[in-house]
Amino acid sequence: MTAMNENFALETVALSIGVARDAGSASVGEGMRDAILTAAAVSFGFFGTLFHRSIATADEVFAILGRRFDLPEFPALRRAAQAEAVERMRQAGRREITLANIYDRLPVEPALAEALQAAELALELDVLRPDLVAQAAFHHALELGRPSLIIADTYLGRAFIREALIRHGLDPVALFISSDCNATTRGGDLFDLAADYLAMPRDRLLHIGGDLQAEIAQAAAKGFATFHYRCPAPPSPPATVETKATAEPLAPRELGYQVSGPAAVGFLNWLERQVKADGINQVLFLAPGGGLLERIVRENPGAWDLPPCASFQGSHLAFTLAAMNDQNFQGHLPFLVADSDGLAPYEVLERLGVPALAPEVMADYNLGDDVQLSTASHVRLLHFLYELRFEILKVCRRNRRGLFAQLKQLEARRGARVALVGLDWDGATQDALEVALQGLFELNIHGYSLCRAITGTQAGAWAPPRRADALLSTRTVAPSIIHRLYENRLLIDLLFGAPQDAIIGLDPGVGRVEVVRDERWEATGRRAAVISALTDGAMAFARDHAVKLRTSVPPPAVEMAWPLVEFVRPGALPLDAEIGSLTNVNAWTGTRNRQPALPHQHPWSSAHGSGR
Repeated sequence: MTAMNENFALETVALSIGVARDAGSASVGEGMRDAILTAAAVSFGFFGTLFHRSIATADEVFAILGRRFDLPEFPALRRAAQAEAVERMRQAGRREITLANIYDRLPVEPALAEALQAAELALELDVLRPDLVAQAAFHHALELGRPSLIIADTYLGRAFIREALIRHGLDPVALFISSDCNATTRGGDLFDLAADYLAMPRDRLLHIGGDLQAEIAQAAAKGFATFHYRCPAPPSPPATVETKATAEPLAPRELGYQVSGPAAVGFLNWLERQVKADGINQVLFLAPGGGLLERIVRENPGAWDLPPCASFQGSHLAFTLAAMNDQNFQGHLPFLVADSDGLAPYEVLERLGVPALAPEVMADYNLGDDVQLSTASHVRLLHFLYELRFEILKVCRRNRRGLFAQLKQLEARRGARVALVGLDWDGATQDALEVALQGLFELNIHGYSLCRAITGTQAGAWAPPRRADALLSTRTVAPSIIHRLYENRLLIDLLFGAPQDAIIGLDPGVGRVEVVRDERWEATGRRAAVISALTDGAMAFARDHAVKLRTSVPPPAVEMAWPLVEFVRPGALPLDAEIGSLTNVNAWTGTRNRQPALPHQHPWSSAHGSGR
């Protein structure tokens, strides 16, 4: 017996209609194997045979989509739209509806209907669980050279079935899908189409299916040999993410366990599938925001099937400086002074990693330590930075050399397909890196973010040629949810372990690249203690998740990360005092002239945007 045949060891009762078989005490594997051996060609059912849904009813799918898109009435609207689509199908004399027919009847804006339809397809893919016994039979039929095909009654369509097969490593054989063929198994028409396609005697055609009435009886009536496959055990429901219901703020470690950990694990579960689909050669977790993700992967070997992974040091600021040179310096001046109102002039230099000039020299430019920058002083500051360009460009050249040295150190291959993974909220960091690498080191970069917002001037920037995707985007959740997450981005950065001493540069050093950090705000170490506790909680959740995977399947990635969405909802938990009292959380806009703290109640937004 081959290794493939040994996969048919599970016992159950086999029933055959149209072919006399003594199932008796025979195993399903043996029964299916015998049936396939005597058949000239084999058709398989999809739902209930090759795959099972881990969610019991369609209503559960609709409820999840309603929650994701802030549309609590969606389940009722979706059911009504399907009923109307069925009625119109009957009136038109057709035999089957399509998912598009349903969404054409949904009483919402077209753009929302389009997003919901795509999200339903994606969620249906996420809740599919392979039946290993039936799929082993499928592989066995192909190994024997038997022409094989799949027959399914579903409005989800041929493209959906094909994607499911590819995702789970099954050959995309000929598909006879009711919504594409306007024919059904329950009416027997699909079996007629399959028989015509195979052009073989019908008594030599075998159908393996799980639905006794709609598949087995109808196939037998059309002259097929049949094998009724009963799943040995129902698929386990997805593991749930448990959070404690409490009105009290969560201490940092508990917050890490209940919010940061599930969000990070959900992101990694989604990333695992995405990098496979995109043919990624190497995964670079962009520190600091991707540092938690990299550590989870490194300390839980085998939990995620990813290409070679590494920590990649850098930031929007470090990469932007690396891209600056004599020719484009003036065009970058607005970036250098962005969000500087309220800062002292020397702090603008500090946050760039440029040594400040002596106080008396700064005073000669009317930019002394007593000056608080404002719109009125921008022109003066711009002139000053332009005069200081040679000192600034020294830092830029150092960063450029450091970036190149880091890529060599990580053994990145020119032209490789590389994943840049982190918390790149608007794609600016990926853009800065790609600009910095022009003419320096060719890479095919794909950006993967926890959340991606389309904001202001970025509105068209997410379309190609930028290659980017996010677990949470307007394709998977409501724009209102993306807006709340984006408003709270500095808090979420903190939950993912972003230290306040942000990376502002790269120094090639001697033998190993050293990062240059903004170390202005860590005098007390309180932030480091909070991040340590948050990280401990997140790591504990990841370890527990890895153990649960031995006995249950994870929920869809967005559902795994949902505690983070709940955490930033209006009226959610107040911030713990340890977190809420942290000051100057955004190092880019931080200044010694003030000590702004996170408010104790969120949602919370920064007037200056995310850190650089």
